[in-house]
Amino acid sequence: MRRNSDKMSNIDALPMAIAQKVKTMIIQREMKPGDRLPTEKELAELFEVSRSTLREAMKFLRAENVVIIRQGSGTFISAGTGIGEDPLGLHFTNQKYLIQNLFETRMLIEPQITGLAVQRATHQDIRNLERIVKEMEQIEINGTSTAEMDVQFHTAVAECTHNEVLIRVVPIINESIRRSHLETQYDLESFKRAKRSHRDIYKAIADGNFMEAKFLAERHVWETLTDVREGEKYE
Repeated sequence: MRRNSDKMSNIDALPMAIAQKVKTMIIQREMKPGDRLPTEKELAELFEVSRSTLREAMKFLRAENVVIIRQGSGTFISAGTGIGEDPLGLHFTNQKYLIQNLFETRMLIEPQITGLAVQRATHQDIRNLERIVKEMEQIEINGTSTAEMDVQFHTAVAECTHNEVLIRVVPIINESIRRSHLETQYDLESFKRAKRSHRDIYKAIADGNFMEAKFLAERHVWETLTDVREGEKYE
């Protein structure tokens, strides 16, 4: 058994080493979330390994949420680089009260994140927010893509703070977004309110309006929670 275990370890060793080299490359090139990695062929040539070994390395990086692989499009840096899908172990908490607890947590931290975003957002940050808001406004159907655009927006607001710890708190917000979307996906008015809120929050950050941005962020959380509760009544 030990011989087999050693054999498996040796098989995994090279892809794991390549995965570490890819991480080093990402850091050295100062790649950002959303940036596209070189092609599989280019990376295999760069690290002098087979493409099958590179694919195994990418599996490790995907499991660590370092990269996102989009079929037909390529491999991109994850928005939550290095943060697992459930970093706080929320799947093991009491699911009955999870949404309520998530929104209470959002209420405590999200207005503060938004206020700090006002103080620290760069011109590039503002342009990124504007791009996301414009893309969201073009979406007419409240589908799966809506929830992911919502996640992008709140992640972008946190990135405006340039505080790496706060940015890594974003998965709490993202989890509540995805769960609340399941409750409100058929509520067109909730969908319209959310788009309006995101636009208003973006404008407040762009205008440097600290109090307005915090107020709008808090109102957005309350409105979404209210919509979720309304949706639960009809289940």
